[in-house]
Amino acid sequence: MKIAITAIAAVAGAATASPYFQGYADAQQVGSAPAGALATITIDLSGATSWDGFGAAINERYDQNLLANAHIVGLGFDVSITTSANGSWYSEAVIAFENTAQTAGVFLTPGIGDDFNGSTAMSYSSGGIIDLATVLPSTPLDFFLDADGVLRVELFEGFDDVALDADAFYGAGSSVQVQYVIPAPGALAVLGMGGLVAGRRRR
Repeated sequence: MKIAITAIAAVAGAATASPYFQGYADAQQVGSAPAGALATITIDLSGATSWDGFGAAINERYDQNLLANAHIVGLGFDVSITTSANGSWYSEAVIAFENTAQTAGVFLTPGIGDDFNGSTAMSYSSGGIIDLATVLPSTPLDFFLDADGVLRVELFEGFDDVALDADAFYGAGSSVQVQYVIPAPGALAVLGMGGLVAGRRRR
């Protein structure tokens, strides 16, 4: 198992904690949960493709409608990755988790260290939810969403071997888990029971 989570927000301070899980079955349960409770969503990446560098128009995005100003506190992953024949490495497939303004978030590289190409599916797992506040010494990575409550998730290549061509493929059963803190009641009222509606799109 190899884990790499790097910050794209300015942050400071921390220690290590054990992975943990807590989830809610549907949007209604999340909507009625008390402020401060934890919720976990799973994003299915089965059949997803990693295309070009960060921000490229062709990249696949999975926008998650959570709750206004939700606090993203944990990430987990269970993915299998196959690279294309164009020389792309397993370590170049990256997943970005950000607020809509792209002023806070983290990059996740499941295959960090596997600097080689291959048609064999490589499996990577976090073994549970990673506590973003404590995973890296002196660098808490937890962050807040904007008032729109959208978590912006983008698949991209840390190094793009061929523009406009697929570099990596996520196999059946691949998924990432996002854990967040239910915001105060005022924020919940803004979005009502809209809950966990997810939309996948290629920009």
